[in-house]
Parts: sequence; structure tokens; C-alpha cells
Amino acid sequence: MNTWTPLFSKIVDSSIWAEPDYVVKIFITMLALKDSDQVVRYNAFALAQRAHKTEKEVLDALNILSSPDDKRLEPQPFEGRRIERVEDGWKLLNGQFYEDMMRGLNRRAYKAAKQREYRERQKEIRRVRSENDEREARFVRADGNGEVSKADRIAAEGL
Repeated sequence: MNTWTPLFSKIVDSSIWAEPDYVVKIFITMLALKDSDQVVRYNAFALAQRAHKTEKEVLDALNILSSPDDKRLEPQPFEGRRIERVEDGWKLLNGQFYEDMMRGLNRRAYKAAKQREYRERQKEIRRVRSENDEREARFVRADGNGEVSKADRIAAEGL
């Protein structure tokens, strides 16, 4: 398994951070272990080993994480539940939401970088054009004044 999960700094302001430390550690372990379909395919015993917690702590954490969040009053997706039991493990309910958010942030950063590159290229094109226009004007003046050797030197500048 080689997956990734976004972990936003706002997690420390969320109600999950008000849970006991073992619940937070098990939740973050689940974030790290989830598959691309947001399912953590581990039983409580295996999850306990991965999180370095007791099986009892894992079972308690799974119960807390799959229950409605009573720490926040405003409406929440899934009534504040963070996980739900599925046939082969535990599904992280908001996992896709945060992955989509991360993709959006990455896309915006990518587009901003490409726009910066485009602007730099355009700036360089304008600089070269300006230099060429200035050189051509000097050449035309020298040539028009009959200064052939000066016109030749100016023409050779860009080579």
C-alpha cells in the first residue's frame, strides 16, 4: 500500500483534538493506513499493533470515532462521525472531501507557478524585442547617415 493523506493544520482546532490522546493517535494512524477508497482494512488487533496502543484503547477509539460528535453544536457532515464500519474495515467519512480539497490547492499552486513562468517568458520576450527594436533604430540611423562600418558593427551586435 502506497497512499497519502492530507493533514491540514486546522486539525489542532477541530474537536478531534479535544479527544483523549490515544483516540487522536489512532485516528491519525487510520489516516496513514487508509486505502485510496478511504477504507482502513485492519481489525482492532492489527490497528492496535500499528498504532502501538492496546486493543481496548483501539476499540474505545473506534467507538468514539464512529459516534456523533457531541463537542460541536453546529451541523456537521455525517453528524460529526469520522468513521463508519464497512465490510472489510473502517471507512473514513470525510477522507475524500479532504483529498479533493488538497487536489484543488495543488491545482491552484500548479496554475500559479505556470502563470509565473508564462509572465517571466513574456517579460523576456519583451526585453529582447525592445533590444532588437533599439538596435534596428540605431542601424537605420547609421545606415541612413552613410556610416556603413558603424551600421555593420550594430548589425553584428546581436550575433
